[in-house]
Amino acid sequence: MSDQAAPSTRPNVVLVVMDDLGYGDLGCMGNPILRTPRIDSIAANGITLRHMYAASSVCTPSRAALMTGRYPQRVGLPRVLNPRDGAGLSSWEYTLPQMLRDAGYRTAMFGKWHLGCRPEHYPTRHGFDEYAGLLYSNDMHPVELFDGEEISATDVDQAALTGSYTDQAIDFIERHAGEPFFVYVAHTMPHVPLHVTDEFRGCSAGGTYGDVVECLDHHIGRLLDTIADLGLADDTIVMVTSDNGPWFEGSTGGLRGTKIHTYEGGVRVPFVAQWPGHIPAGAVSDEPVCLFDLLPTLAALGGGELPHDRPIDGVDISAVLSGASLRQPRTLYFFHWWTLNAVRSGRWKLHLDRHPRDPNRAHGRELPQLFDLELDPAETYDLKDRHPDVLDQLTARAASFATEITDQQLAAEARAAGRKSVPAGAGAGAR
Repeated sequence: MSDQAAPSTRPNVVLVVMDDLGYGDLGCMGNPILRTPRIDSIAANGITLRHMYAASSVCTPSRAALMTGRYPQRVGLPRVLNPRDGAGLSSWEYTLPQMLRDAGYRTAMFGKWHLGCRPEHYPTRHGFDEYAGLLYSNDMHPVELFDGEEISATDVDQAALTGSYTDQAIDFIERHAGEPFFVYVAHTMPHVPLHVTDEFRGCSAGGTYGDVVECLDHHIGRLLDTIADLGLADDTIVMVTSDNGPWFEGSTGGLRGTKIHTYEGGVRVPFVAQWPGHIPAGAVSDEPVCLFDLLPTLAALGGGELPHDRPIDGVDISAVLSGASLRQPRTLYFFHWWTLNAVRSGRWKLHLDRHPRDPNRAHGRELPQLFDLELDPAETYDLKDRHPDVLDQLTARAASFATEITDQQLAAEARAAGRKSVPAGAGAGAR
């Protein structure tokens, strides 16, 4: 794939993001218990990115990064929002759906938003032509289903959400089959509380969690069937992933930590994609990439443009999707709120802090920790004493980036205090 796709080759885009699905929950990721044949077929017909990261180990900041191509700390959304929060995605941010809509795509979202509950935060104010779903997590109250900008239901049958989101996505695809489209299906499940229809209840060897995952797989299969039946398979890139690691249940595939941790189990997520004729079938990549890379990647493939007045942390990974490597090595940073916890560079992962902190031991006694992810993906053996040069190099990068984020935050606060209209995330680092 070229760095800038010609308009005649730009794909339709279907992006499916599960909520709290674990890195090891899919058959194509080695799960021996849960049955996910339709998602596995995407891996067989396309590529598996085995080192895909979320930009955060929790919902709101992960989704903020996905939508903007920027670290959530730049966006001003470093923590999980609740329905009573006044905070949300700033109108200043230029989102993935806005970029694709400006490039001539029809855009729709069905599912969980979790980037603010006030009208100015709604998905329809940030680039989506159509929206239906929950504005936040299904364990937050009140549970209200939205259609566009209006509440459509307050007595929500959560077991029906997976099928309903899929029905609406299929309807949108059928209505816009003759023009470029972007469909973002952000499933509520398998976030707790778990809900599943009777059709799938008791069917999985993995308990209710397994029932939910196998139900999700079935409905993703319905999307694939629709695309094929409409003759759009060769013209559509389909991507399936998760917003962060698993919570109370689910598999990390042997990785350390879970949701809320910046160890691999909390931030490394499953990712498969297919686009026949462009993505080689059965390909696998271990390039470290991040969900915020999707914005610049789809800009390149869809003929969109990126803003030049702010840092864009994502990079175009279309070469990786085609089976090649990134031209330049890169460093990824992982935060808890405003605290930089970890750094990934090549094979190395450095941990400087953690959340939650262990109250039963003197916190920091074993930190920093340095792990070789090629030899030790479970982050079991600390090698900082063996590689002091790597420790020093990554510590310096972490300090520099943390300073950049802090300076940006302080600059934004100072300008806001001066009653200038500067959105969170514009800051001193904007360029």
